[in-house]
Amino acid sequence: MNFGKTIMTDVLKTESFNEKHLRSILDNTVDGIVVINSKGIILSYNRACEILFGYKPEEALGKNVKMLMPESYRTHHNDYISNYLTTHEAKIIGIGREVIGERKNGTQFPMWVSISEMIEENEHFFVGILRDITVQKRHEIELKKYNQALERSNLELDDFVYIVSHDLKEPVRGIYSYAQFLEEDYADKIDADGQNKLKSLKRMSLRINELIDRLLYFSRLNKTELSYTCMDLNIVVREVLEMMEHYIEEQNASVTCETSFPNLLCDQARVGEIFSNLITNGIKYNNSPHKEIRIGVTTEHERLPGEKVFYVCDNGIGIPEKHYEAIFKMFKRLHARDAYGGGTGSGLTIVKRIITQHGGTIWVESKPDIGTSFYFTLEKEINDESGKSDE
Repeated sequence: MNFGKTIMTDVLKTESFNEKHLRSILDNTVDGIVVINSKGIILSYNRACEILFGYKPEEALGKNVKMLMPESYRTHHNDYISNYLTTHEAKIIGIGREVIGERKNGTQFPMWVSISEMIEENEHFFVGILRDITVQKRHEIELKKYNQALERSNLELDDFVYIVSHDLKEPVRGIYSYAQFLEEDYADKIDADGQNKLKSLKRMSLRINELIDRLLYFSRLNKTELSYTCMDLNIVVREVLEMMEHYIEEQNASVTCETSFPNLLCDQARVGEIFSNLITNGIKYNNSPHKEIRIGVTTEHERLPGEKVFYVCDNGIGIPEKHYEAIFKMFKRLHARDAYGGGTGSGLTIVKRIITQHGGTIWVESKPDIGTSFYFTLEKEINDESGKSDE
């Protein structure tokens, strides 16, 4: 049977192409295209294949396709075909996978193979589309090395932050203690200006100590293994709101849960911290007479349609778009140090780190003087009561 001629006849009937046109198309495709029969014999071999493997068409046509494979692949190739024809269980046909090709000169290279089946007059033919992925694999290796180096660098940085922060705590405590000692025991020898300076020194010492504590906490996040448990997030959120009840009432605020929450494989304490931090921010940076916080989960966010996206929205002062990235940086505050109740500017950095550890992402949408919405995802959702994740 002239397989190539049969293909051309069909093309002539349906697309008005002649054999010359189709051959031109095949020879000008970027990917290699090989057609074999059920015995593995090469029936068609385009110009891209010649470039890939180094064999001229007359050297490949009529030969077994195993000539394009390393020895380790050749041994089992015929078995794969016969097994498929017997069982129709596809291991690569219609699926595609990464394999190793071998050139005429004996060099090997990674390639992606997609194979489809054609049946004509009860005969089986297989069309393979081949792509050299050497450059892609090289980039993957380089990216892996870069990510490993980045991970090492981050761990070293965390170690450095932890060590420095830990070592700084003792002298800072000493400065505060000596300032207090001078203020109390030498009050009659230090004038009013000196007393004010000592008070300032104590305030600055406390401020430094607070910053160090946040640095230590942040560095520990990467060092501490998360304790994953199948949790009902409704319970987690309820416990957070119970803990914050006094603060919410004191600030004349309300928190509304607009939806129920799913079960999640997560670290309960860390996820609770996410909600606590974001709710606190919504109340803190808010000039409204009645501060309103809305929390929930949606599958209709335009950024990730169909995915579960959690949100914490407020009617506060808002955030200018130019600061959307900056707010997640360590110790970054958009206002004066003591404005809106003060703080270290580390809360959102910690929230982002926790979300990242859970395989999620966070972003912000805001309108100044109208309000801010924080959206975030958390992976490892639980689909049933057995505690099995959807992964």
